[in-house]
Amino acid sequence: MKKFLLALCLSVMALSAGELVVGSPLGALNEFKFETPQGREMKISKKPKLIIVAFEKDTGALVNEFLATKEPFYLMKNGSTFIADIHEMPTLVTNMFALPKLKKYKHLIYLHYDEKFHKVVPNKKDKVTLLFIDGDKIKSISYISTKQELQSAIEK
Repeated sequence: MKKFLLALCLSVMALSAGELVVGSPLGALNEFKFETPQGREMKISKKPKLIIVAFEKDTGALVNEFLATKEPFYLMKNGSTFIADIHEMPTLVTNMFALPKLKKYKHLIYLHYDEKFHKVVPNKKDKVTLLFIDGDKIKSISYISTKQELQSAIEK
């Protein structure tokens, strides 16, 4: 009976895990697996102030092009993390074209390959998602589409 109740509780918790909202714990993001383009597994740092998330090729390119103009540790110095969700990219394209290009960037990129991520992290078409963090909770969520908005958010 105890095993049944435990299984039931775990099932309810899994089904109720929904989209991140203001006030959600930052730890919810570390339930996902992130890797660098070089294949090194990563976790979200304990005290970020901003998490930048790109879900599409064009929004990822916007962030990468902006960061390519900055020093390699620009994100880290500004308490920021960049996540690129590439779950929709075909594996062949990822391995033959995307990863070799991403490996050339000097800034740190966290890659995510699982489709569940975009169901949990809020996103809008043609927009970069910004998760502003305060302590260990999400303070606010916004969406941007320009390099100027990105720089302003990072340097805030």
